[in-house]
Amino acid sequence: MSEQEGTTFVQWRERAQNEITEERPQMRVLLIVAAAVVILGIVAGTVTLMMS
Repeated sequence: MSEQEGTTFVQWRERAQNEITEERPQMRVLLIVAAAVVILGIVAGTVTLMMS
């Protein structure tokens, strides 16, 4: 990837993290809660399938 193609993925990720932490801290909490819900759903589904 050349420098003329724009930002690299690492630069984009750092910028996104900075925007989340500086401008919208509640967005970070929302993302953490959403990730926890997804993980709990996967665990619950796995347990349900194993029990049946």
